Amino acid sequence: MQIKFKSPDTVFQGNRGECKRADFVIVADTNKKKVILCIEMKAGKGGSHTDIIGQLKGAQCFVAYCREIGQSFWEEQNFLRDYECRFVSIKNIKIPKKTTRIDPTHDFPSKIKILKKSGSSFQFNDLVQGQR
Repeated sequence: MQIKFKSPDTVFQGNRGECKRADFVIVADTNKKKVILCIEMKAGKGGSHTDIIGQLKGAQCFVAYCREIGQSFWEEQNFLRDYECRFVSIKNIKIPKKTTRIDPTHDFPSKIKILKKSGSSFQFNDLVQGQR
């Protein structure tokens, strides 16, 4: 299910990046792991590292908002509590397929898993893996 939300600039000015947000937030329960994937996609080299971190921080705030809604309005005190966030940036999505080294730790917006593969699909388990 895809849900669209109004831009945060209807509430905030955006002077400090608070209106940024990632392209996707995926909530998944794999029966082995509960994970929330925050994904930012860039064509070519697009976007500075700082800009991508800002977009992933926006996704992290959105997840926190969803947790609060579940706890406050739905009276589900553990709503999304056991889920681990993973932050992924997929770059160079229009270039020939390349494999890059990836840092396995990506549980904070400043610790992004950067994927630079084009024309290939990513395995879900590769995206949700935490530190090994």
